[in-house]
Amino acid sequence: MLTFDFLDARHGDCFLVHWGTPPERVMLVDGGPGGVYRATLRGRLQELGGPDGDDRPHLDVVCLSHVDDDHAGGLVRLFRDMRQAQQDGEAPPYAVDALWFNSVEELVDRHAPGLSASVRPLFERAAADAAVGASYQQGRDIRNAATALRLDGNAPFGGPLTEGAEAVLDDLDVTVVAPDREALVELEERWREAKQRGDPDVITAGYTDGSVPNLSSIVLLLRHEGCTALLTGDARGDRVLTGLRELGLLDDSEPLHVDLLKLPHHGSDRNMAAGFFEQVWADHYVISADGVRHHHPSEDTLRRLVESRAPDDEYVIHLTNHIPFAEEELTRLSEGRAFGVDVRAPADQALLIEIGDRP
Repeated sequence: MLTFDFLDARHGDCFLVHWGTPPERVMLVDGGPGGVYRATLRGRLQELGGPDGDDRPHLDVVCLSHVDDDHAGGLVRLFRDMRQAQQDGEAPPYAVDALWFNSVEELVDRHAPGLSASVRPLFERAAADAAVGASYQQGRDIRNAATALRLDGNAPFGGPLTEGAEAVLDDLDVTVVAPDREALVELEERWREAKQRGDPDVITAGYTDGSVPNLSSIVLLLRHEGCTALLTGDARGDRVLTGLRELGLLDDSEPLHVDLLKLPHHGSDRNMAAGFFEQVWADHYVISADGVRHHHPSEDTLRRLVESRAPDDEYVIHLTNHIPFAEEELTRLSEGRAFGVDVRAPADQALLIEIGDRP
């Protein structure tokens, strides 16, 4: 059985994955923007118990899909609280076994060793831009916290999480679908262009348009006792499909069917590849967004999703927040169709989804 707690992460992502028999194993994926930690995440974590009588909330894994404020901000604050306790000589408020996190520099060096160091002066100049500076500082904060808390190294992977990496955590099979080789090539080309031109604006443009963080986004396929979930971060749809094909998980004979699909980039139409929903089907489609800062999810994305399925197909589209324009579009699309819509109630801390039967 897999259980998901999708928190009110406003315009970002923040959710917990539970699996296994009590005491359950727990993975935290992303932390939403900064305010989410104190508003929602901290309280939810405090409800978790620890193994062997430890009262501290226990997290088997914290996974940061990519460094962007709407995913990383809350985790920066979580690790700040842990480091403060450490510096005060106290036990950290959370017991965390592992941190999964790719820095863009590590990904570039994985494909082109030494390139990121040669571009670092340009990167530091680019950090004067607000978008680059925020990501640069958050990435550095999390790297420093990982080192201080002895969580560096991406255990048990032993290096960056890239396409094809696999791990097993107490019967949870984890396969990394992205970033794939082509995404690493694109990142390398961006860094080489900046180096050749000596122009920090090349890097700035990659953060302003979101291409650099999204190319580096970790995509995970989780499998546990017959239950499956595809967690896409902010990855581009074409990169997700490429990773699935290269891993032999998707071919032309039939769609990949998972129990749960977390839509890429909050349902933005900018990240949706043509035919994505025809090739990846789910029983539960989750959209983490609030429709306030960004017009997410796009009505075009919702239309493509619904039109990819037969009218009598039964599935549920979940929204982590009340979004009037999205709900109106789903109401229109639901005529003559069998899908359902589930919206987190404002009074609820999280949207809960259970997959499979508890033994």
